[in-house]
Amino acid sequence: MDFMWSFFEELDEMVYVSDIDTHSLVYMNAHLRRTLGYNSSNGYIGKKCHAVLQESPVPCSFCNNHALKPGKFISWIYKNPVLNRRFLVKDSMICVENKRYRIEIAIDLDAEELSETPYHYYAHSSAILTGCLHKVFSTTNPEDELDNMLSYIGTTFLCARAYIFEIDDSHHMCNTYEWCAPGVVSQKDLLQHESCDSISSWLREFENNEVVVIRDREEIAHKYPSAYVFLKSLHISSFAAGPILSGEQVIGFLAVDEPNDQMLNLITPLLSVIGYSVASLLRRRDLVRRLHDLSYRDQLTGALNRNALAEYYEQLPMQSVGVIYFDITGLKRVNDSIGHLAGDQMICHCYNLVNDNLDTDLIYRTGGDEFIALCPDCTKEDFLEMVQRLRKLIRQDEYHIAVGHVWSDQQPLHLESLIIQADEVMYEDKRDYYEHSYIMDGPNSRHPTRLFPKSQLSEDHNEFQHFLATTYHDVEALFRSIAEDNSSSYFYFGDMQKDVFYISDNMREDFGFDSNIVPGLLRIWARFISTPESQDMFWEDINSMLREKRTLHDLRYQVRDARGNTKWIRCFGILKWNEDKTVPLFFSGRVTHQDNDFLIDPITNFPREHAVLASLYEMNKNGQHSLVIGFCLNNITEINNTRGRAYSDHLLKNIAEQLMEQLYWKMSFHRLDGMRCVAVVDPLCTETADELVQEIQEIVENCYLEMGISVRHSCSFGVMEYPCDSLEPEDILENIVALLKVARHNTKQAYVDYSTQNIRQIKQIANMALALNQDVINGMENFRIVIQPVVSAKDGKVIGGETLLRWKFEGEDIPPSVFIPILEKENMIHLAGRWVFEKAVCSCTRIIAYDPDFYLTFNVSLHQLADTQFIDFMHETLQKYELDGSHLVAELTESCLDEQPEKLTGFVESCNQMGMRIALDDFGSGYSSLRMLLQYPSNIIKLDRSLLQEITKSDEKMHFIRSIVYACHQFGKEVCVEGVEREDQNTILLGTGCDMIQGFYYYRPMELPALYRLLSQG
Repeated sequence: MDFMWSFFEELDEMVYVSDIDTHSLVYMNAHLRRTLGYNSSNGYIGKKCHAVLQESPVPCSFCNNHALKPGKFISWIYKNPVLNRRFLVKDSMICVENKRYRIEIAIDLDAEELSETPYHYYAHSSAILTGCLHKVFSTTNPEDELDNMLSYIGTTFLCARAYIFEIDDSHHMCNTYEWCAPGVVSQKDLLQHESCDSISSWLREFENNEVVVIRDREEIAHKYPSAYVFLKSLHISSFAAGPILSGEQVIGFLAVDEPNDQMLNLITPLLSVIGYSVASLLRRRDLVRRLHDLSYRDQLTGALNRNALAEYYEQLPMQSVGVIYFDITGLKRVNDSIGHLAGDQMICHCYNLVNDNLDTDLIYRTGGDEFIALCPDCTKEDFLEMVQRLRKLIRQDEYHIAVGHVWSDQQPLHLESLIIQADEVMYEDKRDYYEHSYIMDGPNSRHPTRLFPKSQLSEDHNEFQHFLATTYHDVEALFRSIAEDNSSSYFYFGDMQKDVFYISDNMREDFGFDSNIVPGLLRIWARFISTPESQDMFWEDINSMLREKRTLHDLRYQVRDARGNTKWIRCFGILKWNEDKTVPLFFSGRVTHQDNDFLIDPITNFPREHAVLASLYEMNKNGQHSLVIGFCLNNITEINNTRGRAYSDHLLKNIAEQLMEQLYWKMSFHRLDGMRCVAVVDPLCTETADELVQEIQEIVENCYLEMGISVRHSCSFGVMEYPCDSLEPEDILENIVALLKVARHNTKQAYVDYSTQNIRQIKQIANMALALNQDVINGMENFRIVIQPVVSAKDGKVIGGETLLRWKFEGEDIPPSVFIPILEKENMIHLAGRWVFEKAVCSCTRIIAYDPDFYLTFNVSLHQLADTQFIDFMHETLQKYELDGSHLVAELTESCLDEQPEKLTGFVESCNQMGMRIALDDFGSGYSSLRMLLQYPSNIIKLDRSLLQEITKSDEKMHFIRSIVYACHQFGKEVCVEGVEREDQNTILLGTGCDMIQGFYYYRPMELPALYRLLSQG
């Protein structure tokens, strides 16, 4: 019970608690213990209060226990004979767990510091403290106790809001509890995961157990700008806050907005001590939550469980409800064939898919593979739209989930009956799925087997489909006729939705499969791949097929069979999709031995990997030394997405032809996987690595430009000497591939060579990708935004800023050029883009506290234009923070304008409707800039930093920029010049007529507190 009295532990007043029925002491606070000479509670607990406090063997004659009542206070002045001092005494009763306790607070009236203070002040202060305690312990539920306490404080001190912030280990704070006066709008949703940098000045006070009191917000505008913008953005004029301490650690604070000015002197002592009691309540709350989770949460997924659903039967104050019943298809098969760990991962994956895409927290796991979701008070239209959206996502997912749903507003709502109806609909969905999914019954089946549903046999089916539909055929016989006595190839085919495959006999025998039918073949096959790097390459290609809706799979790598033999193979497959390419249906192909084949890539006509290895082995045998240059073409995924795969194949073919025509006598070229190639330099060639890399780079760049493709870094390079450190040729190629990964993130160097530093960086990039995924999943942990100010060219005054994303890994900032491509590759850029936009909006609401005309830009990429929900999110965020869209500018690159014009037009129109302006970023870096001025609406043109090169040495360059500025002004657009770093550049630019300037010469990107300080100085 000690936690109940911790409220009084550090009070300056003396406090004791005794059992009214027995007069036994149960608690004395630190002040009273020190005064009476007790070092611990063991010395007084159980002793009679009259014996300890009055040195009397019998109860005091003036004892008023009989008159005490909960919530009522008896005040009187008394001179204690033991201490020989006068006290203002406040007595009351508190009931806890059916026991009655006397609580007495005594204020030493003879203390020097109190001699000038009137008695009524202490009487009122003590009454408030004790009244607050009654509210705190008026219930056994800590959540209710916290709400009651805030309500009492808010109403007693006539506040607008009373609330609690909790601080986590990552130095962020969340508003977890809030009381609002009638008519006051809640701010709680706006104050989640806030950086504690905004209140750093308060934290210093809290660490010393001091209370922060701000009578007038404007008084701190220049001294504490971060706190000022925090308060002003929330329309808070006066404020008081006290720390919540756990030991010596500040774990949060309790605060009030707009308290009555005449009562500020009374709230300070309350806030200075109430934090100890709040900390105790939070600990109790966490314990209760943990126990509740154990009772009502599924420990594997975090979903609610059967107990929680049974409890919900009794709580149905709903006007309508939608019920969705889910069943994970194929869980038993996965458990039996791959193991229960894989089954658990499947369950978690399916639950996360459902949980992330349903607008309800009421999702229950009711069986091993079954879940139920309840959507109370949801309109029928919204409910059906949500179900349809979820069904579409399930069709695109690697696992299948059968779904049944029902909605009702018929009162009374019978939840059990609705669940049964949804269950029946779910089984219909499962039956339809199995009826439209066909698979061979087994290796001994002789029944004709349909390879595709009847629904696919439409009038426009091809001749092969028509032949199968109109004639007898035996798929097993066909399969065996191809695979029989075939020592050079293995064959496979399978149902992608059921994840079950059939393999040829020789593949079963050589790799030790128990049966020709193999559930989860792709996962099992990956285990036979010899190296982790090749396994990564395999999964990367499979996942990219699914992401990019490709149909062909074609890779070469080494595998180890059941006898331990290592062999090079080529794995080729064709993936069959449904009509709209949302669901992968059927995957079949062959695995061909490559040990003795000299393969030629059909697009580039380059020999494949086997020829590289043979060449390196031959050089080593002859004692020759050479260079191995790996290179990788960049931005191919974007080209595939925007112009089609045939276009990128044509680009690759052109590059290969030019390389062979111009450089064949210096080096031999080979194609590896994906867009990676390798060149083995002739040992007789005397040119340096720098020269050779430059020659390849120029050829690649020219081919990009000839096909109208403008990218900053068209190719990445990795270079190794051979022989090197006793590495085998296979190791050389593995290291080349790893160096290319580093090179893609290190664009400042012409190439990356084999060094200890770069090998360390290879490992770091691998760890970085894992950490990045985890941080995004954890709510953008370790991410933050910084803002680079933009100044007016007229007077150098800060008028706006650009929002930039930053990420820390192992305590260091990672360049955006490194982590942004990983976000894009892992399909996490949409989440990051939304987070940046919300942070930009939140920051802007605070910045305009100093400058109402300030604007903030945020970058929009090609990937974000593909996010169909981004525009709705933007609109909802502006409404949430009550920010006028005119303070925001969306920055679009030329690639956005040129590659996705239809999506761009819709995006720009939506931005205009929200009042936002459009800026064209990196203007001048491409080859169609002037056309962009006319074709697409924009308000601001940001000239690319590349235009500043040699501006101080070339009058032509200056005149060129001046002409661009003039043209932009003629089209009614403002011009901002980026990348200004030197005084001479700035001087020349001021004469071009540009409107705004951004660059290190004025300001580097700034952390938000630093920006607030800058703006506070005017």
